[in-house]
Amino acid sequence: MLNTPCRLIFSALIILLGASVAAGETLWLSDTPPCDRQMGAHSHGGRVEIRRGIFHKHLWLRVGNGPQEQGYVTQESRFAPLTLIDAKGKVHRLEVSVDKEHGLLDVTFPMPQEGFYNVYASRQQVNNGERRFQIAKAEVLKHSCRDGHDNIQEKMPPKHSAAMALEIVRERRPKEDFHTRTCFGDTVSFIVLRNGTPQPGAEVTLATALGWSKRAVSDSQGRVSYTMIRDYFPPWRLFNKRYAQPYLVEAEYRRQESGELEGQDYDHTLYCASFAGSYFPSRHDYESYAYGLIFGLFMLVFSGLAVYLFRRRRIRPYREVCFDE
Repeated sequence: MLNTPCRLIFSALIILLGASVAAGETLWLSDTPPCDRQMGAHSHGGRVEIRRGIFHKHLWLRVGNGPQEQGYVTQESRFAPLTLIDAKGKVHRLEVSVDKEHGLLDVTFPMPQEGFYNVYASRQQVNNGERRFQIAKAEVLKHSCRDGHDNIQEKMPPKHSAAMALEIVRERRPKEDFHTRTCFGDTVSFIVLRNGTPQPGAEVTLATALGWSKRAVSDSQGRVSYTMIRDYFPPWRLFNKRYAQPYLVEAEYRRQESGELEGQDYDHTLYCASFAGSYFPSRHDYESYAYGLIFGLFMLVFSGLAVYLFRRRRIRPYREVCFDE
């Protein structure tokens, strides 16, 4: 059960967030549970639930102006079935469920095969003559070292769907495998696709949970790149090399399309796609601490040995002197 502050937060969420998606905020999918409760086990792909030996992924529909906001979509909002592309490329439909404890929308699905799974949630609304078409995407990894590491590279290529009006695809880095993590200082590239074709001229924004954001425009190949900043500065005693810092990428592309949706006319459409991920401290961060610790220990041992040898040389051996009178 949640503590009192968490209950107050979610009481406010249920009252205030019922129409939050309609307010033009970003919609995304996240495996972070309400109030960051410890749910399930941790794997290379994040939190998972293991049921009878099969991994299951639990995702929540979230909304807000960035990953720093704790907005969750409530049951007052209606969503069509979500689309799932499994590790083998097969398409499935996922029914949205309601978290009974808080009335929040979520979805759970099994991951029997090793590899990447894509989940898509979409919603359309008309406001003041503008149709806002939102497509949220989550790329989920299922990997267990017990399954071995054979034929990994053939499972690495990202998947996309030509049925999606707008989609963000994270490009793979050279020699990336299931254990590769995005870290501070790494350059990450994304491609914006519209119905499977690269979309130039889309405005793409990457935002982190600590409020840093950067905007770019996709090039002729639909590509944008970002260098992940270092914004994790805890005291050394609290440093966690496995600390996952969430980020959110949103792409927007406007088209002059007119029509009618649910009895409301519109004269243009704003397509909004989102992609959520996470990045970690660079190995150089904690390696530098380790190097400093090793150097400090070396100097301590060296100083102690020098003092010992100096004092040892100052010791004069005992000699007995006999006087014969």
